[in-house]
Amino acid sequence: MDKLLSETMSDKEKRLAMENSAMKDPEHLKLWLEKSGRRYLVFDGLELVDSLRFPEGVDRFMEIVACYSNHRRTIPSGRFEEQEEPTLGKRVTIPVMKGETLEIGELDRVIRYLVRQITDKEPTWSLDNPPK
Repeated sequence: MDKLLSETMSDKEKRLAMENSAMKDPEHLKLWLEKSGRRYLVFDGLELVDSLRFPEGVDRFMEIVACYSNHRRTIPSGRFEEQEEPTLGKRVTIPVMKGETLEIGELDRVIRYLVRQITDKEPTWSLDNPPK
């Protein structure tokens, strides 16, 4: 978004412009997610279910879960395991792919990202003294 243009826009107009440009392609969508503070989508899954229209909302949600799960299975985790290869008759080392849930390093990045968001909103926040 042009800087001069963005200075003359209302907050609502800026949000709509960002959302509209996010729909152009995956890179624009990634940029929108990052700039809007949605890089990591953290929400209460039970509340999400309550917010979905049935049955079409549930179908879309399950499609997203399946796509994410399938995508993660294409990403090497950096670990390897040995398996018996029946056609070769010997053990082979194969890469272990990521699972649906985040790995430790990924969880660490998410936690640090969220803590930065919290401290930007509430500079005195600490894990030892959360708000009530």
